[in-house]
Amino acid sequence: MKESDESNYDLVDEFFNINLKIAKQIACQQQAIFNISAENVTSQMKIFSKSKDYKEVINEQKIIMNETSSKIQDIAKKTAKIMNQSKNEVSIWIEKSIDEAATITPFSKII
Repeated sequence: MKESDESNYDLVDEFFNINLKIAKQIACQQQAIFNISAENVTSQMKIFSKSKDYKEVINEQKIIMNETSSKIQDIAKKTAKIMNQSKNEVSIWIEKSIDEAATITPFSKII
């Protein structure tokens, strides 16, 4: 394999790994939201099964909504952090790719 081909392969492989890492992180965030949703439904069912009147149901639901809101905000913050880190990683990869491309002999000079 030529040196330029190997360099191109390494760059593509690096970009693939960056994207794979991002996809895994986002999938984890989505799983966390799914888990919160499942917990919320379970909590709602428990409220309806043990509550004696509608005031108790409303008070318990307020508590659940506050907890759920807080958890979702945490996930949103983590997701924003992941996206910012990803943007930085991709920017660094692009700069590196441009630097490597600048060192390759242009096609017009080969002819």
